[in-house]
Amino acid sequence: MDHEQLRLGGDLLAAIRRGVDAAIERGGQFVAPPHLLLGVIEDERVGPALEPVVSRERLLKAAEAAPKRLPAVVEIPEGSLPEGDHPPFVRYDTLAFHAVDGSRVLYLDGEAFRLFIEGARRAGDAYHARHLVMGFAAEAVKDRDLIQLFSTDTAKVMAAMVELEAPL
Repeated sequence: MDHEQLRLGGDLLAAIRRGVDAAIERGGQFVAPPHLLLGVIEDERVGPALEPVVSRERLLKAAEAAPKRLPAVVEIPEGSLPEGDHPPFVRYDTLAFHAVDGSRVLYLDGEAFRLFIEGARRAGDAYHARHLVMGFAAEAVKDRDLIQLFSTDTAKVMAAMVELEAPL
């Protein structure tokens, strides 16, 4: 495998797709960090470890408010197109993921993308849902909005994720 590539684990993709669903259900045009955490908390392995350290009430409140915030993404212009042609869709400087049923695609907002990248830094051969939570915890120490999603010290969140063994 190319050293510049990182395999995304099935658990991570499923969690992000549930996050896309959470954003769609709340009228979001982008997936924000609370939407991602809502997707991760439903993971059968990571969810039970997160329950004692994540405030579900604050998470749901933040997820409801997220569509009202600016997404902090930049539109990527298309190259030259033949006169009269328009690009098939708008592209942004972030990643896009399908909903669980595949019917819609949403981009991560700027903050969610930053957290996704931070989680990737913690992954070994494959990027799993627990790595994404580790990215959240690492960034929360310097981000007031993120730290409010947790009901405890972010060190406890990180410890809970480290204790989980990587899925096979």
